[in-house]
Amino acid sequence: MNFFKSKEQKAAEAKLAVRRGIQDLKKCDRSLGKKKEEMLRHAQMAKQQGISQQYQVAVNGLKMIMAHQKRAQAMILQLQLTESLRDLTSMGTGFVSLLGRVGKEVSQIAASANFAKNQLAFEQGMMAAETAMGQLEDFLEDAGMSFGELTEDDMDAEIERMVDASGAMQQDEMDAEIDERIEALEKKRDGLKE
Repeated sequence: MNFFKSKEQKAAEAKLAVRRGIQDLKKCDRSLGKKKEEMLRHAQMAKQQGISQQYQVAVNGLKMIMAHQKRAQAMILQLQLTESLRDLTSMGTGFVSLLGRVGKEVSQIAASANFAKNQLAFEQGMMAAETAMGQLEDFLEDAGMSFGELTEDDMDAEIERMVDASGAMQQDEMDAEIDERIEALEKKRDGLKE
């Protein structure tokens, strides 16, 4: 005998008990149906033979059987509805539990994202890159490969030309996209007017 049962074991036993109860009630309903047919035959024979007292007993028996059969059918329906409601409640509870677990996981993920630590690592990486670029420039100067031929003003002018050319190209692309959107909106507006 197991005194300590898990929730799943208890739920399975309860479900089995409900199903067993439904099966027993259905068996009772079938038995009452057979008794009803038998009592109906007795009432028909008593009426054919003109025995009013036996006819009345058969009719009363028939009423009693029909009342029991209606109760059995009502109990079957009630148990089936209860079982369905329990299943729905179980699904709802499972869904809520799942949402709770997902929420905890999201919370753990957010807690593990240490923004200050990541920002510090990013800044250290940028400083290391600047240091590496400075060392590369020093190396190139020492190796005689400096960019001394280009003056600071020449480099600034070249950069300015590249920025202007790139900016103009981006501006042209943005203008074309804006024109396309305006045209599409005008077509929609015209379509609505019609």
